[in-house]
Amino acid sequence: MPVLTTPCGALSGVATDGATVYLGIPYALPPVGPLRFQAPVAVPSWTGIREATAFGPSAPQVSGGPFSGLVPGMEVGEASEDCLTLNIWAPDGGSDLPVMVWIHGGAFVVGGSSLATYDGLMLATEQQVVVVSVNYRLGALGWLTGLDGVIPNCGLLDQVLALTWVRDNIAAFGGDPGSVTVFGESGGAGSVLHLLAAPVADGLFHRAISQSPGAGQTLPLDVAVTVSAAFAAKVPDLVSATVDELLAAQTEVAGELLMTVGSMPFHPAVDGLTLPAAPLVSTRPVPLLAGTTSEEMRLFAEPYLADFDHDTLVMILAGLMSAEAHRALPTKDVDAVITAYEQALMPPGDRADVFAAVATDVTMRLPLAALLDRHEGPVYAYSFTWRATGAPRDVGACHAVDLPFTFGTLDRCGWGSWVGDEAEAELLSQWVRAAWASFARTGEPAAAWPKYDSNRLVMGLGRTVGVLEDPWATARDRCADLG
Repeated sequence: MPVLTTPCGALSGVATDGATVYLGIPYALPPVGPLRFQAPVAVPSWTGIREATAFGPSAPQVSGGPFSGLVPGMEVGEASEDCLTLNIWAPDGGSDLPVMVWIHGGAFVVGGSSLATYDGLMLATEQQVVVVSVNYRLGALGWLTGLDGVIPNCGLLDQVLALTWVRDNIAAFGGDPGSVTVFGESGGAGSVLHLLAAPVADGLFHRAISQSPGAGQTLPLDVAVTVSAAFAAKVPDLVSATVDELLAAQTEVAGELLMTVGSMPFHPAVDGLTLPAAPLVSTRPVPLLAGTTSEEMRLFAEPYLADFDHDTLVMILAGLMSAEAHRALPTKDVDAVITAYEQALMPPGDRADVFAAVATDVTMRLPLAALLDRHEGPVYAYSFTWRATGAPRDVGACHAVDLPFTFGTLDRCGWGSWVGDEAEAELLSQWVRAAWASFARTGEPAAAWPKYDSNRLVMGLGRTVGVLEDPWATARDRCADLG
């Protein structure tokens, strides 16, 4: 096994074809005992050789939730509070290579860096970049805010410390600490946007890629305090409680607050310190590549929704839309929006289609478009339009369909058959990998990809690749009654 000397100590990795892989490297002390609910503490350097040949555990999380198994390859293995580790794929002979740091998704409550879908080997060797993936605290352990003795946004601070470790150590792996790109999908994409809004992360990365973030879903401080108080009422002693007790309380609180706080009550929150403002209010002018899939929420549009009548759909979406935006929306306005979508989609659609379209636009596409319109740095935008044709039901160009395209892992976990048209899918994956790496290297994804500005030009990524002119215009018109 190859041995590498780094500023933090010597590491033994795994030699592969074209790269050496280092897995499970600790960047912080285990956040257990008195360190639970505290800012992460950097791991001290070590003597001797540390074996880095196996992934570390994922953060504690609830398994088997209502959305489990909707897309391939998302089940994690071992989980433990001793989870603050990172992994590195370093091309052989590399020097001053761009660095791409992956932040996994999972709605801030599930996921892990060890998933086969996130294998960085092809991206690293093909594109000659150093790929890093990180774990961070999830759920209540990562995102309580407003309790005495609890440091807010611990999960975000974990990510900041991981990026600090990358800055201080990545040159030993052939990476350039002055050329770091953070990228992530879903909760990881939301993390990227919150890192852009967090002053403590200033200077730790130089470009950002955000794939399907909930750009408008930062918790206001008062909402975060409500969530934390509800959690603390169920767990009187946060330090001595078992992980199972914490996860049980987390599940109860999420259910109780669903209609008032939304589907992600454990989430980055404006705390006045680590996060002074939400990304929709303020981000640093770092070059940004961002987009959504074109039918994000179709993944969650269960077939039974087709049988709902208009009033039932208004009730469901009024609760979702008000809670996710953390504002009171008059039902008459929600009614008007849903009526506009019904008129456009029915027939031939049904109310499952209406639910998916409204939820996609209101919670995903339009908030991101608003952020892109006001971001001060260079912006490149995309709409991922590849429709999965091999899934058990019609999920279309849904949330997370882009994941195996990003890493070139269509051959893992059944992804290839799930997305369909495997040979054609691989061609798109090659294009995406090259564009993402080009952006990490130069700040520009592709020669044919225009900047997003007042013209709102967006690259469509699907069975055809080409420039789209403001693909969110129709959504803006339909949702105009929401203000």
